[in-house]
Amino acid sequence: MLLIIYSILIGYMIFFTLCIAPIINNTLDRENASKLLRKVFPRNFLFGLVLSILAILVSFILEQNTSLIVAIFLTCLFLLNLYYIMPKINTISDKDKQRKQYSKSFKKFHLFSVVLYLLKMLASIIGIILIYN
Repeated sequence: MLLIIYSILIGYMIFFTLCIAPIINNTLDRENASKLLRKVFPRNFLFGLVLSILAILVSFILEQNTSLIVAIFLTCLFLLNLYYIMPKINTISDKDKQRKQYSKSFKKFHLFSVVLYLLKMLASIIGIILIYN
């Protein structure tokens, strides 16, 4: 069951990174891309949050302590993205719209969000590897 959960996590994150986000950014103008991404990202992070909480429960039931640590780490990162970084990015972006360019603050928080996303992908891969050890 843990293998399935971690595989879904890494699979959907790779799909979103390689397919969904680039298509949105390359197809829509900045304003419409922003509107769509503001609808998609919360669902993206919420989906990951639900899966990581499920991984916590399954890890606890199966007494997989290393997986439990990975799942808790993932949950914390999804919570951070969903409830702190994403709202902060949106607030900064709203202010930047008037200037028609992204500020250093926006770029900093966006980069932080991307790094966290990559960490979540790596943690999901580590979760899969730990299952086989």
